[in-house]
Amino acid sequence: MRIRGSRPALIVGAAVVALAAAGSGLLVARLGGARGYPVSSLHQGVTAANLQITPVFVVRTGEDILVLRPFAPDGSVPVGWCRGQGFFEDPVTGSKYDERGVYLAGPPTRGLDRVSSKVVRGVLQIAPGSVRAGPPPGQALPASTRPPCDWARAVFAPGVAAPPSPTAEP
Repeated sequence: MRIRGSRPALIVGAAVVALAAAGSGLLVARLGGARGYPVSSLHQGVTAANLQITPVFVVRTGEDILVLRPFAPDGSVPVGWCRGQGFFEDPVTGSKYDERGVYLAGPPTRGLDRVSSKVVRGVLQIAPGSVRAGPPPGQALPASTRPPCDWARAVFAPGVAAPPSPTAEP
């Protein structure tokens, strides 16, 4: 048995849920069978995000999108995005990576790992279980060749516990 008038209430309810989700961060969208995150909702530069319950950094340069694992290579130490300095930093080793996760300085292992992603009809989709190793480090440079991170303003991926600041607090 079908109840008359239930469809408008269902549509209004779905709209309220969508608006609430939009206010809390990136919104999951379903556009023509593509499920993920509208590219139009991603600003240029580095965004700390929780996509498909996976903490990541999304880097958008024009229409190019890169999804980075928010941890030091081969480890579980969270890296911070040091916006003022324009790089990611591992607070334990001091290793630094540019905004695309490429090694800059510090004990070299490799660049930040990449989470597989693709854009389908304007929607970013990620494969959380598919991670590729970051690029090889190139020439090793001491971490001191770059300025220290401003840890008071560092950004960590949502849901990732920030480690204690490596800088002595005043």
